[in-house]
Amino acid sequence: MHDIDNPFRPTAGATPPEVIGRSGLLDEFEYGLRLGSGAPGLLSIFTGARGIGKTVMLGAAHDVALEHGWAVVAETATGTFRAGSAKKCAD
Repeated sequence: MHDIDNPFRPTAGATPPEVIGRSGLLDEFEYGLRLGSGAPGLLSIFTGARGIGKTVMLGAAHDVALEHGWAVVAETATGTFRAGSAKKCAD
């Protein structure tokens, strides 16, 4: 029997070399971007257990939104999250 390395490497949101099995989710997200702000019935929420790739999906969605010309606010929730985000949006 040959040992096969497990490809999973927990890296806390680091972008993997390839996002596998998520193209449908990203396609739906991109469709919503093409329809524009306020498209009825379109909302993307990434949920799930620790380690399934939520942060990676947010990074991929971030990249898709930038490619389509959307302004993106990328912020980590901290005690100063609201003040920092408001300032970034104003700039």
